[in-house]
Amino acid sequence: MPQIWPRRSSLPRTTRGLEYSTLTVTGPAAHISGAFNLNGIAASPDGSTLIVAHSADSTIYTVDPTTGASGAISGADLPNIDGILIDGSRLWAVQNFSNQITELRLSGDLSSATVVRVITDDAFEIPTTVARWGNRLATVNAKFDTGFPPTATTYEVVEVDAR
Repeated sequence: MPQIWPRRSSLPRTTRGLEYSTLTVTGPAAHISGAFNLNGIAASPDGSTLIVAHSADSTIYTVDPTTGASGAISGADLPNIDGILIDGSRLWAVQNFSNQITELRLSGDLSSATVVRVITDDAFEIPTTVARWGNRLATVNAKFDTGFPPTATTYEVVEVDAR
């Protein structure tokens, strides 16, 4: 079984606790009228841009990590968007209440995306996040359909083919 999470932390520390900074997001990704707003986050392959999923807007945005300025990725409008994962020019977007994961191909400049395929599975029960190892994707069933907070007695990780 592969080890997914490291056993030790490499977070920077000071005598006052964890070091951190905040980034004020501006532009369309800063919209906060929904119950769930910014959700999934990933970095572009070269690390120069943040990519965020906005549940209320059903959109994926780029965010400049220095200025916080945001812009929509054309063609990346997905209802119920939650967690995202980037691998090169591929982006997988979990759509929780849609019970699916959509694979998109990002343009080189991150201004647009094209849907490649939609992954569904009978075992999905409101998936919320996604991780990859090898040729597999793993998603966590949040079971929000049982209430909020969820009242399910078991939770699963569902694996599907990433190819």
